[in-house]
Amino acid sequence: MSETKTPVEEDVTYEARLHWVIFGAPLAIFVGGLVAIPFNVMGAIGLLLASIVAVLAAYWKLATTRIIVTHKRVIYRTGVIGRRTVEMNKDKIESIDVSQPILGRFFDFGSVTVKGTGGGIEAIPNVASPFALRDRVAAHGTETTWLPGIAEQVKS
Repeated sequence: MSETKTPVEEDVTYEARLHWVIFGAPLAIFVGGLVAIPFNVMGAIGLLLASIVAVLAAYWKLATTRIIVTHKRVIYRTGVIGRRTVEMNKDKIESIDVSQPILGRFFDFGSVTVKGTGGGIEAIPNVASPFALRDRVAAHGTETTWLPGIAEQVKS
């Protein structure tokens, strides 16, 4: 995988990843296929094959998704063939919302929604350590953050 280069004046301060929970549904399909073997062999084989395809799709999503925070902007890039890239300048960000389900609290994953001025809203699901991402997006170099609830200073 090639390293993404940002313009010379920008340094990558943080790179977030998707959480391994994206492999949960393929694992459930696989277990369902194993349980179905004594009852319906052909159905079980279909479920096992579907789980292999689902694991490959989840891995592809994990490998092709990048969430990069620089001193100036936040970049969310996903896909290779059908690529989608969203960039938002840090000075245009109004708020950063983190949503965690109960399992997300236990396993430290959640959805991060970045709301920008002018109506730009970008939701990023299944982010590992979503509060660390929020802290890094809110940090402006060595300045203290303006978001409520973040007491400590985040240094780049």
